[in-house]
Amino acid sequence: MPLQSTTEGVKSGDIGAECNVIIAGAGPVGLLLALLLARKGIRSKVFEKSAELDTSPRAALYYPLVLEVFKDAGIYDIVLQLGSYSGGPMWRKRVIDDGNGGKALGPAIAELEMSKRGDDGCFEEGKFAVILVQGLLVQVLLEEATKTNLVEVHFNTPIEGFEQDQCGVTVKVEAFGEPQTFRSQYLVGCDGARSTIRKLLGVGFSGHSWPERLIATDVRRTIPKLERLPAHFVVDKVHWGVVLPLEEIVPGKPGLWRYAMAVPDETLTNEEIEDPKYVHKLLLKYLDGPQPAEYTLVRYRAYRLHQLLASTMHRNRVLLAGDAAHVNNPVGGLGLCTGLLDVDLLYQAFDLIINHNYHDPQDLLAEYSAARRCVFQTLVSPISSANKLRLHESDPDDAAREDWFLRILRRGIPQEIGKAHSPLQQAWRTDIRSITKEPVTTQA
Repeated sequence: MPLQSTTEGVKSGDIGAECNVIIAGAGPVGLLLALLLARKGIRSKVFEKSAELDTSPRAALYYPLVLEVFKDAGIYDIVLQLGSYSGGPMWRKRVIDDGNGGKALGPAIAELEMSKRGDDGCFEEGKFAVILVQGLLVQVLLEEATKTNLVEVHFNTPIEGFEQDQCGVTVKVEAFGEPQTFRSQYLVGCDGARSTIRKLLGVGFSGHSWPERLIATDVRRTIPKLERLPAHFVVDKVHWGVVLPLEEIVPGKPGLWRYAMAVPDETLTNEEIEDPKYVHKLLLKYLDGPQPAEYTLVRYRAYRLHQLLASTMHRNRVLLAGDAAHVNNPVGGLGLCTGLLDVDLLYQAFDLIINHNYHDPQDLLAEYSAARRCVFQTLVSPISSANKLRLHESDPDDAAREDWFLRILRRGIPQEIGKAHSPLQQAWRTDIRSITKEPVTTQA
């Protein structure tokens, strides 16, 4: 599936008709929620203020727990077909001279191999991540959601306001240049870090912003040799970052790579950072191989980094999920995955409420908010913060010797590595049974 941003062929439907759930935002979190709801027979409308899907260089890595949710959504096989497999990352020093006028990858200081390929060339089930650019994932979700005939997606349709009552939510939108209103039982804000829904609710968004910025680039280049674990973190006080193959890489043939690079000059504006000349200059600090490096810069975007959490993800009949509820720095790939796991819990809560007459809907939705905020506060935010600081707060040799996590990886004892990961693996995805006060028997 080629990466596109078109919305051609998306049914607009009767914009004024009632439905069960209204979703603000046609990103991966909002579209996954719509698809999961449709799998339970629950109708939704998705309203997106932009004219098309966002194809900028964003998240691209999906961990085993998220792949389980993709199975529930019916897109697991499609994601595997379109994506590539990752057996884990390495931590490396920055590129070094290779002695022949070119650059070589920096020495490895640690590795985390989740799984080895078997004789059949495949990884063990549940022990690999999948790499797929977010722009392709949203296209898959859009296509599969609209196929159900239970989801309508409307672009160029910003939500301007809403009012709640005991029976539902009245939402005001601007469609085709005209104000319109519609009703739903619930409204969910999946509309990103600058969420209109969160602001209209008056919900706080607290935390801190990092002084550093990243510029994410997608680069097409040919490499002569593929490392056993090509994905890696670059550990350096100045030129730190993340390198990730975005598709199955074949040595000697062009392949797409993500280089997310620290911007060392805090005084530059975003416009200066996104000047192609500056981007090319920065890339030369990261690219291995013959010099001058040959590559094609496909797309790029500068980002500020934050650790922010909404004071609640639930107010009566309005909910928040994904970046509308929490934001963390991208090192380690926890942000989008956490948002996808938010709606994994939320769609199950809606299933209990809408399809099974759950006795106390407001309490269940309050528990959703409490559970997912707890996951962010106790796991996602501290782990992602440590992931980032590990890359630049000390010299790479000192980090290899002193950082607790890198020390565990360097020892290579499976039980120790498993124990280090167990808190996230055990609690990142919330079991619906942990937030209900009655037996859950909704399976067909």
